[in-house]
Amino acid sequence: MNTITMNDDELIRFMKSLADAERLKIAGLLSVEALSAAQVAERLGMKPVEVQRHLEQLAAAGLAHHEGGIYRVDSQLIEKYTHQMLAQSRPPAPDYEGDEFEVKTLRAYLSPDGSLKAIPTQHKKLMVILSHLVKNFEPGVKYPESQVNQVLRRFHEDTAALRRYMVDNKLLSREKGIYWRTEDQV
Repeated sequence: MNTITMNDDELIRFMKSLADAERLKIAGLLSVEALSAAQVAERLGMKPVEVQRHLEQLAAAGLAHHEGGIYRVDSQLIEKYTHQMLAQSRPPAPDYEGDEFEVKTLRAYLSPDGSLKAIPTQHKKLMVILSHLVKNFEPGVKYPESQVNQVLRRFHEDTAALRRYMVDNKLLSREKGIYWRTEDQV
């Protein structure tokens, strides 16, 4: 698979060429089958002169080609441009604090949105994750179990396991369904 890279001007031209709803419909139709301008106009209920103008703009952007009055869209090129554009728009990885092992562990187990991909089974890695999660609880504040679950659910659906690990490892204390950060964590 050959790689197509685009500069900022090409990206802008690509986006502008598909930024019109009618032009996007035309591109979608032509990605399914090759048609003449008259056939496109008939199928979309548009005036032929409007269709021709849109086809010229798609052709100028390199997204549509015509031979003998038949137009087709280069759907592979659109797909490659789209993938590249989305790859460029990914948010940067979050900056985590800690030593090299902690940062590596956090990057390995946390998704870009901050949720846990999995709960680590290795104790050393689990402690890194739990120490990161406990920062979501304010020192000196007492939380009912339902609120602890609400906070932890943002990270992983198994809130009971996370709560238990945090209590067992003395990151949170618990009494009668009320949780708080331990003094060691303040």
